[in-house]
Amino acid sequence: MDEQKIAIAKTVLGTKDTLLALIPREDGLLVQTMFYEEEVKELPKSNPKQPVNEAELDIAKTLIKSIDKPFDSSMYHDEYQARLKELISQKIAGKEVVSPMSEPKGTVIDLMEALQKSIEQNKPAQPKKTASRKKAVV
Repeated sequence: MDEQKIAIAKTVLGTKDTLLALIPREDGLLVQTMFYEEEVKELPKSNPKQPVNEAELDIAKTLIKSIDKPFDSSMYHDEYQARLKELISQKIAGKEVVSPMSEPKGTVIDLMEALQKSIEQNKPAQPKKTASRKKAVV
């Protein structure tokens, strides 16, 4: 750590070679994935700003507010690994493992309509109105 240097390593994650930066810290080692040079793309010289439709922006903000909640890591699982372990267990048990049929292509949906429906589904129940008090501004 006194040298203020990091190590560069290479490993395989999934089916892809991945570069790693190994960074020493007081309490251990920090590992950070990196990109290969050919994976890094230059930013376009100009990024023209797209006009924002206020109605769409309002819908997006409403949708985000309706589904906003604190992060809970227990809600997220590696589904690929779980399915893979299940298939391995089935194979060990002597069951035939069959590849699932590919899913049929879906129809094109109207994004604005889907956002509206999502907002309606996630709206909290309206509490009964009572006498409201003004909040004091400090």
